[in-house]
Amino acid sequence: MCLMKRYYRNITKILARAKGLSAFILLWLCVTQNVFAQDIHFSQFSFSPANLNPAYTALFDGDVRFVANYRNQWFTVPVNYNTVSLSADMNLYTLKNHDKIGGGLTFYYDRAGDSKFTSLQALLAMSYVLNFGKDDKHSLSAGFNVGIGNRSFQYQNLYFDNQYNGDHYDGRLGSGEDFPKTSFTYPDVNVGLAYKLRLSERKNFTIGFAVHHLNQPQQSFFNDKQVRLNMRFVAHASLRWKVAKKWDLVPELIFQQQDTKHEVAFGLHTKAYLFKQKESQVCLNLGAYYRNNDAAYLLLGMDYNAWQVNLSYDINTSKFQRATNTYGAIEASVIYILAKVKKVNSFGKSCPIF
Repeated sequence: MCLMKRYYRNITKILARAKGLSAFILLWLCVTQNVFAQDIHFSQFSFSPANLNPAYTALFDGDVRFVANYRNQWFTVPVNYNTVSLSADMNLYTLKNHDKIGGGLTFYYDRAGDSKFTSLQALLAMSYVLNFGKDDKHSLSAGFNVGIGNRSFQYQNLYFDNQYNGDHYDGRLGSGEDFPKTSFTYPDVNVGLAYKLRLSERKNFTIGFAVHHLNQPQQSFFNDKQVRLNMRFVAHASLRWKVAKKWDLVPELIFQQQDTKHEVAFGLHTKAYLFKQKESQVCLNLGAYYRNNDAAYLLLGMDYNAWQVNLSYDINTSKFQRATNTYGAIEASVIYILAKVKKVNSFGKSCPIF
């Protein structure tokens, strides 16, 4: 899926440099093969909840959550690829029956290749979280996000066949290509459902399903209304289970389908508690994951009270490893969850902080 997109970008870039391939062919591949009509993705999918499923909005223990993700992919090829995502979501209102109304904002930026092909998106999210069962152990969340996206490219650093003067490449010559536009903006709509079972703080299970690009927005630089961003279907599940006094296991799975392309990633990480008290904890995360026909990746991170910081490294296992020398991507995630201090309702009670 996203990996196929970046594979073709590199191949067309290399061919353009070696043989003076026409930019028209390059863009034809991008448009007719829907190479550009794909999505960003993160190996740490569970640590990028806003990009995974809009139903994850406000589906967490706390009041406000801030998330930052960064990915640097294929840094051994001439031009690497960078992706940044920032999001914030919060519990806007809690009803008397403990149901919650959540809201949030998501922004991402992705730039790739010699053409500096750039994807920008800003989304506003809303959700309704239905809590039920004894002690609200069950949560069912429905959410959506709407916003706008923009895609653009620059052709100044591309090579064209018209710039070959019969002896060598001459950048002073005109490209001979006519680009109707190098940027376009489009609306985007995504929806999702998620269910969470909380047996305890260290025993819970979450499963979800989302549909991205429900409106299938147009994605052509040539004003072709037939070229659209196809819907992407996402199914995911995660389990956190206490296996020892200071050890938890967290297996995770994600499946994504977009037109004829699909992606499956699965694995687990352990949470080892180095220090844990009622109001403070330090936890070490260590895990291993695999993405089908593409990469294996390792995860290392730490939870410190309200902070979660994780690093991962992809080892490329696809056929493209000949160009990357097995190097894949470096990725980082930072999550901070803010929980308001509970009010003291009756005289004489001690402050919960102490």
